[in-house]
Amino acid sequence: MLGEPVRFTEQTREQAREQMLAFMPEPVADGTLQIIGAPTAAELRISPDVPRVLDRPARTFADWLGRHVDAFR
Repeated sequence: MLGEPVRFTEQTREQAREQMLAFMPEPVADGTLQIIGAPTAAELRISPDVPRVLDRPARTFADWLGRHVDAFR
C-alpha cells in the first residue's frame, strides 16, 4: 500500500527460494537467484578481476539494497 514503510529482511538463499516458489515457477526462481545471488566459484573463475576493475571489493545484493533502499519507498 502506498505510504507504508518498506521493510527488507535479509534471508538465506534457501529462504528466498522458498518464498519465490510460492508465486513463480521453479526455473524462474532458480534463474533469478543465480542472477542476484553471491557469485559462484565458476563466476569468480571467469571474472577474478572484478575487485581490481572496480577498485573495491565486490558487494552483495544486500549491500546494494542497503545503499538504495530510499529508492523503493
